Formats: sequence, C-alpha cells, structure tokens
Amino acid sequence: MAETLNLLTTRRASPSVDKRLQYPENIFSDYTDYVKFDFYKYQGPFSGDGGGGTNSPKIDGKTGLSTDIKQYNQSIGQQYKPYGDVAPTIFMYMPEDISNGFQTDWTGKGFTNVGANALRVAGGALSADGGRTLTAFMDSIKDAGGAVPTAVAQGVATAINAVAGGQIETNDVLQGSLGVVLNPNTELMFQGFSLRSFGLKFKMSARNEKETKAIRQIAGVFKKVSLPTYGQEAGGIADISKGLKNLASFAGLPEGERTNNNYIGVPGLVQVSFMRGNELHPFLPQYKTCAISSVEINYTPDGTYSSLSYDQDPSLNGAPVAVELSLGFSETKLIYSDEIVTDGVSY
Repeated sequence: MAETLNLLTTRRASPSVDKRLQYPENIFSDYTDYVKFDFYKYQGPFSGDGGGGTNSPKIDGKTGLSTDIKQYNQSIGQQYKPYGDVAPTIFMYMPEDISNGFQTDWTGKGFTNVGANALRVAGGALSADGGRTLTAFMDSIKDAGGAVPTAVAQGVATAINAVAGGQIETNDVLQGSLGVVLNPNTELMFQGFSLRSFGLKFKMSARNEKETKAIRQIAGVFKKVSLPTYGQEAGGIADISKGLKNLASFAGLPEGERTNNNYIGVPGLVQVSFMRGNELHPFLPQYKTCAISSVEINYTPDGTYSSLSYDQDPSLNGAPVAVELSLGFSETKLIYSDEIVTDGVSY
C-alpha cells in the first residue's frame, strides 16, 4: 500500500474550470498524467506564524517524521496563502524531460597517522565526560613516539615563518631535511548536501482562440510570480497603514499613494505536482514548495517567425504560432532520508 507523504497532503484541491489555466484545452479528455502548478505568496521561514504539515508518514511502515523535521518544514505548509486571482492554478501536459536528483558533498580529508590514532583513541571516550575525552586524546599524542620529527619540523616551520615571513609548511621541512612527507591517511568525510533544482520545458502551439489566450496568460503568470513587487509594506509593524498615511501627508503626497519604496516584496512560490488523475503520481518525483529561479520564453522555437490571424477576434492577431516556455525551479527546503518513501508517492 502506498504511504502518504508529509506536507504534500496540504496541497490545494483542483479549482473549478473557470478559475484555472490549462494547455492543451482538452488536457483532461486526452491525458491522465499532467503537471499542476499552485502559486503562493512567500512566507518568511522565521516569521513565527507556525503552520506547516501536520501529517507524519510511516517510513517503511514503522515510524513517522520526528518533531524536529516537522519544525524545519513548518514554513512550507498550510500557512502559505494563495497568490491570488492573478495567478490561478495552471495545468500542463507532461513535458519530455522529467528527471530527479540528489547531491551530497563528500570530501577526502587527511588526518596523518598521528592524528588518526589520537582520534581513534579519543573516539571511544566521546560518550563520557569532556575531561576524560581530552585526557585520552592527549595521552595518545604523548605515546606517539614517531611523531617527534613531525613536532620538531612543525616548530622549525613556525620559526622560519615568524622570522622570514614565509609560508613554509611542516611537509616542506620534512621533505627538505629528511626526504619524507607526512602520510595523509585520507578518509572520506561527509560535508553536507544541497537543495534540489530542476527545470521543465513546454512547447505550446495554439489551435484556436482559447488556447491562444491561455498560452499568453500562462507565460504571464510565471513571469509575474517569479519577480519581486515594488514598494512592499513591511509586515509586523503596528498601525503600518496609519503610519504610511501620515507619512504621505507629511511629504505632501496624495492620500493612498504608496510611499514605502525602501522595500521590495519577495517573489512568490510555486508548488509543482506531477499528477495521475486526481492523485499525486506514485512513480514520478514530488517536490516541496519551490521558488521560480528562471523563466525563458522563446517566441520562435521553430527557427522562424510566424504569427496567427483571427477574423472573429482581431485582438489576438499577431500571436506567435508556437511558444516555448522554459522554467527553472529551486526547492525551498532540504530533503532528508526520513522523508523518502520506498513504495509509493515520494520526493
């Protein structure tokens, strides 16, 4: 049985036909798999509004997400407000290139034999008090008889650099005087992991007036949501409206004119959902709320300029025959192993 996925259950239900955009026009009669885009206003992750997903999935049928992970994810859940009527939900056909990837950073680090032995001894005492750990660490270094040349070489390098202002290292002294260098004793160490980024590309060719309007509106919505707003009022300030009104009066500006041009509003966010019917697609990747990192519109994707002409609606004359929409997305939260479901809908 497919498991439920944390945070994805908070996604909005599909809006009525008159409050959504879609391409192609007959997407739900000819397609069962499609992509849904829900747009939201940005909510600062440390705004203190709480919220977030409340459902914890079972990982391999055993335990749910820890409270700490839900706290980390709290800014991508229910408190996000819809962007508004200017950015209705968009339904699109499945693009040709759908991929998913995770990137972790592993780096080799050299400890030298002396350092490795000291850490190995001290590691057994890490669960004890700090004094015991430090004592074990220092004893292991004292017992490393072979480390005497290293200590001397380090002292020589330090002295040379202090007097001559050079950049001599311990290995330089060992190699120049004894013909040896420190054994790096390299180990692969985990350094961190990255937010996911991905792109989707859609080529749209209008077959009638309705699709011509939809293509223009779809491109406009992605442009609008991806850009910041000018003169955004900073929230969280008491009586901000009254204060701005007084400021406008003091500056001699007409009442109601926006004067808070010290700030710009952060662009909106989007929830990208790969769907199968009315449910999340169980075999394609799902994403947490994303920022729109790039919007590219090619009005001549076939290499030549060609436009449409409509006798019944002259206002649509000049619309490109085809438009290619390339979108880039960056996920706003990291994905942890605890959130991956091995059988069913998953990130």
